[in-house]
Amino acid sequence: MAASSLGDIMGGTPGQLPTLGEFEPLERVLLTANGNLQRLVSSYHNTSVSVRVVYSREVATGEFERKVALLCGGTEFAEATSRLHITRADCISAIADGGVAIGQLFRHLNILPTFELTAAGRDAGGEQIWRDYLLSGEGVVCEIHERIRSDVLGALVSPSPSAPCDSADDAGDTNDAGGPAADAAGDVLAPSDGPGGGRVSAKRPRVAPSFGDIMSPHMTGVTLPNGFSPLQRLLLTANGNVERIVSSFYYEPLTVLVNLNHKRSPCVYDRQVTMLVRGEPFLHAKSTIYLTDPAWEEMVERRGTPLGAVFRVMGVLPTFHLRSVGRGRDSSGSGFFWRVYTLASQGMTCEITETFADDTFEKRSRGSALDASLASTDGHGIPV
Repeated sequence: MAASSLGDIMGGTPGQLPTLGEFEPLERVLLTANGNLQRLVSSYHNTSVSVRVVYSREVATGEFERKVALLCGGTEFAEATSRLHITRADCISAIADGGVAIGQLFRHLNILPTFELTAAGRDAGGEQIWRDYLLSGEGVVCEIHERIRSDVLGALVSPSPSAPCDSADDAGDTNDAGGPAADAAGDVLAPSDGPGGGRVSAKRPRVAPSFGDIMSPHMTGVTLPNGFSPLQRLLLTANGNVERIVSSFYYEPLTVLVNLNHKRSPCVYDRQVTMLVRGEPFLHAKSTIYLTDPAWEEMVERRGTPLGAVFRVMGVLPTFHLRSVGRGRDSSGSGFFWRVYTLASQGMTCEITETFADDTFEKRSRGSALDASLASTDGHGIPV
C-alpha cells in the first residue's frame, strides 16, 4: 500500500491474514472493509442499508457493549457485536451527556481510526463468513466481531435495473458532509446527458448509526443513476478506500505511480497518480489539494509528509462528498467510468477526479496472459 496515495486514507495492508486467500474475491472485499461495510453493500445493491440496535449499554466507566443487525432490502445480512474501551473524557461525555450514538463516535470527534483485521473464517455450512477486527483512534478502541451472509454481494436483494447513463451531478451522499444533526435524507439522482443534468430528490428514513460506515453521520444510502454495474458502484462511492477494494478483490498488492506532484502556489498542490493491478493501469486520478491550516502546512512543507498520508498522520477523519459521476469511451473505443468527489477536513481539502477502466475487475493474472500468448504462437513467438 503506497503511503503517498489518497487511495486508502486509513492506511494499513488489506491482506494481513494468510487465510484470506481461501475466500472468494467479493468475500475478501467484505472481510477487509475498514469501517465501511454498510457503504459497500448499499453501493453494490444501489439501495439503502438500515441498522437495528439489539442492545447498547454501558458496563463500566468508559466501557460499552453494543450489538446491531444490518439490513438491506428488508433482509438481515450481518450482525455485529462490539466492545468499546474509551479513555478520553470528552468521548465518554459525548455518549453519556451529549446523546452521541456509540457507532458515530469517530465521526462526531473527527477521529481517523486505524483498522486491524485479527481473524476471519467461514461457518461450517458456508452460509456465513465472520471476522474479528479492531478500530482504534485517539483514546478509543473498538473490538468488533461480525457475521456476514456470504451471499450479501449477490442475489440478496433485487438489483436496480440497468440503463444507459452518461453522467449525473452531485451524486449523493450529502449526508457525509454534514454534522451529527445533518438530515439523513440524501439525493436520488436521475441520469442526465451531461454535468448539468437534472436531479430528482427523494426522502429516505432516518436510521440508527453504526460502525458500518464511520465516515457518514447518519444512514448509508448512496443511490447512483442506473447504468453502472454493482462492482463499478463500489468504486464510484468508495470514500478513501479504492486501493483496499481492488487489492482485496485480487488478493494482490497494487502499484501506485505518482505522475505529478506540483506546488502551484503557497498551500495549493496539483497531483496526478496512476494505479496498476497485475501490471495494468485501472485508475487515473487528478487532484487539487488545498492546505488550510498552518499546522497542516508545516507537516507537508517543512516535515516532508506525503500529501496522500496527511489525513493519516494528523489522525483526522475527513468528510466525503461525491459530486458527479459518468461514463464514456476513449479514442480507441475502450470504455471508462469516472467520478468527481471531495475529501475535506479543517486543515485540508482535496478535490479529486478519478477515471476507472471498465475492466478494472477483469484483469487476468500475468500467468494466464502468458499462457494465452504461448497458446497462440508456434513456440518461437510467431502467431499460428
